[in-house]
Amino acid sequence: MNRLFGISTIVLLLFFNTANSSAQIKGIDFSRFVIGKYYEFVLINDLTYTGKLVSVDESTISFLHESTVKKIRKDLIKEINVSVTSPDYTMPDSGTVSVELKDGSILVGSITVSGEDAITLKMSSGSLIRVKREEIVDISYLTAKNPWSDPNSSRLFFAPTGRTIKQGGGYFSVAEIFFPMVAYGVTDYINVAGGISLIPWAEGQLYYFNLKVRPVHVKDFDLSAGTFYTNATSNDEGGVGALYLMGTYGDDKNAVTFGGGYGFNTDDGVSDYPVLIIGGELQMSKSTKLISENWIVTGNNGAGIISLGVRFFGRNMAGDFGLIYAADSEGGSGSSGWPFIPWVGLHYNF
Repeated sequence: MNRLFGISTIVLLLFFNTANSSAQIKGIDFSRFVIGKYYEFVLINDLTYTGKLVSVDESTISFLHESTVKKIRKDLIKEINVSVTSPDYTMPDSGTVSVELKDGSILVGSITVSGEDAITLKMSSGSLIRVKREEIVDISYLTAKNPWSDPNSSRLFFAPTGRTIKQGGGYFSVAEIFFPMVAYGVTDYINVAGGISLIPWAEGQLYYFNLKVRPVHVKDFDLSAGTFYTNATSNDEGGVGALYLMGTYGDDKNAVTFGGGYGFNTDDGVSDYPVLIIGGELQMSKSTKLISENWIVTGNNGAGIISLGVRFFGRNMAGDFGLIYAADSEGGSGSSGWPFIPWVGLHYNF
């Protein structure tokens, strides 16, 4: 058990150290601001500017203020607020946008002309495309450092994070090929999910349900509580599940998730020993993350799971591949062969 705990601690320390050197968790997280949107910039000397964000680099930001682009060091900025000023809709927008059309296609470029009936996009190739507003479903500004955030941020591999899906959003996912699930955001703070396995030639299939509530949401921390239940279609008796509490500290790129829960059996009640979960996310590029999810089963016959893998993601899709090491109470795998179990997951936001 001590060996298992030591291995899990080493894995998470690697996440802590790398995340601290590559991301700004404390203070202003400049990567959260959107190029092309208007903000109020408050400096440490209380001087205030209002302008449109143009660019963000490692040490400075640039914004358009009264027809002049100003560049200011990040350490001179005390606060950034969304501007209440509404720019005229005919004003051309700088920065990169993603334009979703009614036919399902997506155009990415910068807006050079914004009219009442149409906009003109300049593509990366330099070509100009005129798009009628009646054909547009949504226009999204792309963030300063990353075009898309992780669409599967409400989960690690299997375990939930402290985050929830926004109201009206949802996703369809498949884990290990045979375990599909659909989730939906009833509100920003309440999510429901469920599914049924599709294991060929099995006498019975597993069905499962999850309810998740997020009572705490502050700048860099989310705390959620929930319950997971599963049973088999061929089982006439009660099923099993878990009651859990999970917290996530960090942003969409780099974060640590910690918590745990108690397993239960509808016939025998709640377990006396909790299961502890600690995991992490570390973004390596604009579309890849390292994911680690580790379980520690407490009690006299404690065991656990250690995992590490990669998540590839785009605008609405994510794919996970990882290796799982199932350890016994002594920290060994109990297997004389290949000790790792592959994890494969696919995820689509709708």
